[in-house]
Amino acid sequence: MTLSRLVFAPFDPRRDGEIEMLFREYSHKDFQLQAMGISKASMVDFLKTTLLEPESQNIVLRDNGRLVGLISLQFLPWMSDHFGLRMYAVRHLLARSDSPLVHTRLLRVVIEELPEVDFLDCRVAVDDIYSAHALEVCAFRYVGTEIFLGQTLGNSIALRTPPGIDVCPCGNEDREPVLDIAADTHVHNRFVYDPNIHEKAAQSLYRKLVAHCFDAEPFKVLVARSGGGVEGFITFKMSRTFSRTVGMPCGSLDLIGVRPQTRSRGLGAALNRFALREMAQDGTKVVAVRTLASNYPALRTCFRTGFTVTSTSLHFHRWIQRPKITAQGMAPGSENNLKFTQTLADH
Repeated sequence: MTLSRLVFAPFDPRRDGEIEMLFREYSHKDFQLQAMGISKASMVDFLKTTLLEPESQNIVLRDNGRLVGLISLQFLPWMSDHFGLRMYAVRHLLARSDSPLVHTRLLRVVIEELPEVDFLDCRVAVDDIYSAHALEVCAFRYVGTEIFLGQTLGNSIALRTPPGIDVCPCGNEDREPVLDIAADTHVHNRFVYDPNIHEKAAQSLYRKLVAHCFDAEPFKVLVARSGGGVEGFITFKMSRTFSRTVGMPCGSLDLIGVRPQTRSRGLGAALNRFALREMAQDGTKVVAVRTLASNYPALRTCFRTGFTVTSTSLHFHRWIQRPKITAQGMAPGSENNLKFTQTLADH
């Protein structure tokens, strides 16, 4: 493979049928699929549909006409609105290569040629060495390791709650206490570990994410109440589009929080079990959850409630400091301002 032969082009589903082979050849998540009972063919079918979603941008790389790489970006409207920048996730970074060359070229064309991109969020399998090397070459910042866990639900899930605690659906009167818990407890996340993001911006982001779950389908929210009020919460959902494609009802536990003074009493495990029982009653067969490897309390809770590790990923951020670009829709001095945005403004 030589650099002179590499040609970039927009993804065209009418002529890029080889894209399926790139997905099939990616082996770094095969154990996860086996553990969850999902066939590789079904997963490939689902991944192909993600290339056609609105707000996605897909670029392929060809070597003498042969498709050798794909990078797929997905716009992140919630994060973009919150931080006032145009933020994208690198959803797919795939290459037929015996070095990081193709991965690096794909990343660089996005960084150098797409002026609408201010930020890139990228997650790669921990053993996908070429992708990780390419991210380092392109000045991405490592912000954490994520552990993916899963389990197949049985017919009966034993429920146990600490004394004086009731678990029930979140009511309107519970919402503000839930948001306060979310802001105070979500300290293990990639935004907190990114020095470019102000601490208050990371806290307020999780308030917004949880608030979105209150009324949006298909999310559900449970709370743990005591005589003193709300002590914890959990959000979960059925992944309907994914379930239809793979032919199996799948769901996920998403966000959980417990007041610091109520921890070490088994409340997190109780919330997990209540959510799992409700999902089982709704017909869910497979449930996934992910958390940072440094979040030991969350991992302990997952293990106690039947989850096992299925895969591990490295998470990276890339801030693209473009001339004349500042945070959009954010007043100077706003608590959500990014540190590097303030630096740009000083110049």
